[in-house]
Amino acid sequence: MPDNCLRDAAPIGESELIKNPPIFNLNYTSQDFWSLKTRLVDYIKQNFEEDFSDFVESSLAIMLIENWAFLADTLSFKMDQIVNELFIDTVTEVENAFRLSKLVGLKPVGPIGAASMWTGSLTSPLTTDLSIITPFAINTVSDGSPIRLELFPADENNNPIYEDNIIVSAGDVVNANIVAVEGNTVQDTFVGSGAVGQTLSLVEGPVIFDSLRVDVDGVRWTEVDYFTDSNPRREYIFEYDSDFNGFIIFGNNRAGMIPSTSSEIKATYRTGGGTSGNIIAGLVEYQTNFSVPGFNYSIPATFRNYTNGKYGFAGDTIEDIRRKLPPYLRTQDRAVTGLDYKTIAEQFVTSTNGQVGKATSILRNHGCAGNIIDLYILSRAGEVALEESSEGLKIALNEEIDEKKMFTDFVCIRDGDVLLVDVAIDCSVDKFYKKFVDEYRQRVLNRVNEFFSLSRWEMGDDLKETNLIKDIADIKQIDSYSVEFTTDDDANSGSLVTTKYYEIIRPGTITITFTFE
Repeated sequence: MPDNCLRDAAPIGESELIKNPPIFNLNYTSQDFWSLKTRLVDYIKQNFEEDFSDFVESSLAIMLIENWAFLADTLSFKMDQIVNELFIDTVTEVENAFRLSKLVGLKPVGPIGAASMWTGSLTSPLTTDLSIITPFAINTVSDGSPIRLELFPADENNNPIYEDNIIVSAGDVVNANIVAVEGNTVQDTFVGSGAVGQTLSLVEGPVIFDSLRVDVDGVRWTEVDYFTDSNPRREYIFEYDSDFNGFIIFGNNRAGMIPSTSSEIKATYRTGGGTSGNIIAGLVEYQTNFSVPGFNYSIPATFRNYTNGKYGFAGDTIEDIRRKLPPYLRTQDRAVTGLDYKTIAEQFVTSTNGQVGKATSILRNHGCAGNIIDLYILSRAGEVALEESSEGLKIALNEEIDEKKMFTDFVCIRDGDVLLVDVAIDCSVDKFYKKFVDEYRQRVLNRVNEFFSLSRWEMGDDLKETNLIKDIADIKQIDSYSVEFTTDDDANSGSLVTTKYYEIIRPGTITITFTFE
């Protein structure tokens, strides 16, 4: 990507999050059984004092009042619960979160299989090409769990070419351009019914993100978000349910074509995903033999992974959907404001080159750069870590931005910087609680991890001692805290760590000690 931005120049503007007041769960106060019973008894006393006075707990009237209070309590709770499920801020059922997403056009990201780069090597060169049919599967074990890896040839951006074979060319002994992706390739065959809006349920799941290919009578059809209204085309829509099982939806011959009656529909896709494929470099060495035309013996070959497995992802959770939906709705799938660019970047995902974890957009403030936007990004590397994005991800993001940006804007995609901060916390505790120190250490660590969660941090945010203490101060048994931050810059350590607009703070080593008084 082009590197023509002066980082030291102060920007004229930065993307900023919109601070909306939080929506809390509907209040269930005074709608419980005892409150309802008390209010009804008080109402009867005030309005029917001369007609009714039998308020003995064992009386039939009190039994009827309690039955009414029980029904009212249950109905009130269910009504509040149902209403809470209508709002993204308070939804608790993942199925309802998926429905809310579908309502506004947001597609939750499905599972992603971890990818790693491999070599395929021979003991000696051949006089003819060795063609290895893909997917070439390798079953192995990582962290005590079995995983399945499938090998494919890689393109220039390390994306798998699913329908090509792996070739070790004649005269060569090594092919280092092989990518392994965790998961399993599946092919389902269906018959076209000729019905409007035919829907097919894929047999296996969870279906890996961006892995589906559909052929009707041998012709490849195109996946779209919405059918083309102007002219029916060979298109289909793919959707997930909340368990990431997949569904294929065809059109009605006005918007999207209908597969003809008795046509053969083949759906090829991959299942799996998650972090199990995040293997370390050099973990697997797999040897096997291949038959080569013209040779009356098998050719031995060895496959090794020379990079770590990366980018494995289990799919969006309800928290991910809750975080993504409001900015997605504001952006309306176009990039006009700085926040639009930031939102599109942070919700961008690739199948084998990772996904953006944090981004910020900057409007330059020097020279004739009034329409140049610097988009700083970092990729996710686990739950809390960030890293520099791969070139393949930057290229794919640039193509996505080009389709949605203002045509006068020029976008320069840059690497953000991670500022690692070691955190030392000393807790002052009464000596009576010394035997519980392990429990308190874990509680403090949990609060610190929550404090540093990615959803709470943006590029340019400073780290203050008082903010961290405020998050952990409600552990009642701990009397006081002393916090110190350490970075590679002694001048930017102590009780305050500051950042530049393209930097984001991430925790390094967290040390928790106790002083007993």
